[in-house]
Amino acid sequence: MTALSFILWEARPEIWPDGPVPLRWYGLMFAAAFALGQYIISYIFKRDGKAEKDVDSLTYHMILGTVLGARLGHCLFYQPDYYLSHPIEILKVWEGGLASHGATIGIIFAMWLYSRKHPSQSWLWILDRIVIVVALGGAFVRFGNLMNSEIIGKPADQPWCMVFLQPFENILRESESGKIDHFSFTKQDGETLLDNISYKKLSLKIVFKPNGIDEVQAETFASIALPAFISNSNGDEEHLRLISGQKPKVFTDGAGQTVLEMDILGLPRHPAMVYESISNFLLFIFLFMIWKKNKDLPEGMLFSLFVIFLFSLRFFYEFLKENQVDFEDGLALNMGQNLSIPMVLAGLFLLWRSLKSTEKKIN
Repeated sequence: MTALSFILWEARPEIWPDGPVPLRWYGLMFAAAFALGQYIISYIFKRDGKAEKDVDSLTYHMILGTVLGARLGHCLFYQPDYYLSHPIEILKVWEGGLASHGATIGIIFAMWLYSRKHPSQSWLWILDRIVIVVALGGAFVRFGNLMNSEIIGKPADQPWCMVFLQPFENILRESESGKIDHFSFTKQDGETLLDNISYKKLSLKIVFKPNGIDEVQAETFASIALPAFISNSNGDEEHLRLISGQKPKVFTDGAGQTVLEMDILGLPRHPAMVYESISNFLLFIFLFMIWKKNKDLPEGMLFSLFVIFLFSLRFFYEFLKENQVDFEDGLALNMGQNLSIPMVLAGLFLLWRSLKSTEKKIN
């Protein structure tokens, strides 16, 4: 494996970063998940002989169950002390903080409410259909997480692992937009092993605006501002590190602009959100094909398969991911794994129950 076998991930969360409307990929993916989900559910209802007019009501229940469940799940599972002390903060969904386990519980409860209003569609019957689009929605949302550079994994050395540059680049743009014309990262051939972790060599080039700063000021920027920006961008997860003793190359180009070039180290990590996005999409195809090829499936079977596969994979993916909150560091299994275990057990029980009911019908 060569030192260049990794991915530099520089995607920005905004669809049009410099446009007049701050549309973000995450919001688009979230909306697209519900829009496409409604289309697929309409197709399912039509094929199963159910009234298509009920799809709108189902979608409303689905949206409320997902958003409220995901938000409350994050607040109560991961930061209960803070949010119970500051309950108004729970309403600030736009600031981030959604939990898939909470979303699952919210959807289950919302579908129970929906089924009570539509007696011809039992709770398990509707859950069997809704999880098909939930799996697809999960793939969309995890793609949105990728565009936000969030839910990242632990350091690793596989060729598909990513150095996430967005946190640092965001700080550089926000703090120095008046001085910097543009900047770029490029891969370099070389790596450094620190604490048994492989750091990859990168080259950072910053071109300052004409008449912005001179060479002396650029050297001061490299020695004072740049280390602070890297430290702040790393936060709880390290992405970049300065090379000890590294001196920047500073010069003035032909256009009269001051240029700063220096090598730094990047830390590749598992793109955990990509793993989950792909898994969710494959789960969607799996569930959809089972539903399409089997008209007389026992109630609860598709839902149980969804829960078993989704949360079994989630349990194992958590070994590749960084913990979300500090208290998880003291746990044998993190919160995501502890929440996944009862979900899988419930799914196994429901699968056994649905298979048992099939045996009784055959006998």
